[in-house]
Amino acid sequence: MKTIHIDPTAGNAEQKISTIKEAIEDLLDSDKTIAVTVADEDSLLSPQQAADRLGFSRQHVRRLIEAGELEARQLPNSSHWKIPLRALLVFEESRSAAEERADQSSRSLDELGAPAE
Repeated sequence: MKTIHIDPTAGNAEQKISTIKEAIEDLLDSDKTIAVTVADEDSLLSPQQAADRLGFSRQHVRRLIEAGELEARQLPNSSHWKIPLRALLVFEESRSAAEERADQSSRSLDELGAPAE
């Protein structure tokens, strides 16, 4: 998964559009089916919207919030929660980095000849 952050103060519009276009073309050239989401990073998502994006259940997202692993705000005088898109992107990036570290560790063990369990 690739997330592209566009800073409105950096570069010109053509450069920004070119960056997005190249990422899409690379995926299409690899015969990948793609989903594109364009959103303001300050957008607020419901737990269900966050769950849909992450591929989790809504209950699991609530557990992540309660455990402090995913930033969220409880609406005033309400039982409803909102998750900043920016926080969801940080969570996705940290999860992706952890998966890459685990994969690298596994490859290192394979190279050392460690037995499979």
